Amino acid sequence: MADVRFLDATRVFHGAWRPAVDGVDIDVRDGELLVLTGPSGSGKSTLLRMLAGLEPLDRGSVLIGGKDVGRTAPDKRGVSMIFQGFALFPHQTIRENIALPLTMRKSSAKSAAARVQQVAELCGVADHLNSKPDAVGYDVRQRTTMARAIVRRPDVVCLDEPLAGSGVPLMMRGRSPIAALQRELGITTLYATCSSVDAWSIADRIAVLDSGRVQQVGAPAEVFSKPATIAVAQFLGEPGMNLVTALAEEGVARLGGLAVGLTPPQASALTGNRLVIGVRPEDLSIGAESDGIRATAVLVRDTGRDYLVTARTVVDGEESDLVVRHTNGPVPVKGESVVLGVRAGATLHLFDAGSGARLPD
Repeated sequence: MADVRFLDATRVFHGAWRPAVDGVDIDVRDGELLVLTGPSGSGKSTLLRMLAGLEPLDRGSVLIGGKDVGRTAPDKRGVSMIFQGFALFPHQTIRENIALPLTMRKSSAKSAAARVQQVAELCGVADHLNSKPDAVGYDVRQRTTMARAIVRRPDVVCLDEPLAGSGVPLMMRGRSPIAALQRELGITTLYATCSSVDAWSIADRIAVLDSGRVQQVGAPAEVFSKPATIAVAQFLGEPGMNLVTALAEEGVARLGGLAVGLTPPQASALTGNRLVIGVRPEDLSIGAESDGIRATAVLVRDTGRDYLVTARTVVDGEESDLVVRHTNGPVPVKGESVVLGVRAGATLHLFDAGSGARLPD
């Protein structure tokens, strides 16, 4: 096993107007499951391919176990790469799919068979070796994917959107055996996904990327509760954080009837006179007093557990939509006037409108 370090890792594709990966610095601990997450095009897959040697570095370096592998051939790096949607061949058996990396390296039939059996038992698919992927469930397919990834004893495993297009229901992803197997085996693993649900469910730590740059790295709960930038706040959560731009005057910003006071460090950190106020849907309530946020319900969606109410308000002359997770009390109807309030104990997240950075707490 080994740790992984990206040092100013940069990749610029020919003709592109900006780098696909731009000055990335990330340390991945030995045995850790680090999830790379962010919107499509943020650089997650490219970063994995740079680690695996499938994309060159235009600047910076990548270290595996303390060794710079920038000039090392892909098959000599000790990195196993698994692509989108399990990437299992439907016409081959589970046994043949697991054995594929060994077959490509012309391992002897005897040694390959022994290793496949060993890995199949380790990953819990030994009873399905003669089955085809389409004949087994999601759990077995995921375990097979992991078995094929580790069959040649890699130091690092890269999983690029393994559940995308796989048919695994969203509600089942938190129980993915990939994470459980990774922890049992202790293999350093980088897992790229566009799904914040996947990231939250399985990661030891997450690294949020946007436009090729690292926005924040930390434990899921830490990143969710204290997003470092507007890009992180927008991406994490389902639905995402409400973000409203407001004018700061004499150390106070107003969101409807709600006054938000700025501390001296927050006021001095502003690069202009505008800030972005962030509040999560579950931290808003409907039925506040007159000093709340006056709005109009424009969409009401029943999720089965609660209601997501989209309310439109006007801040500094501009319309803004706020989503409220409504759990108690009468449900407003479309077109109804409502007054929104911030629940007691809830956190308001403040960001500089110019840089997008979080203001000091």
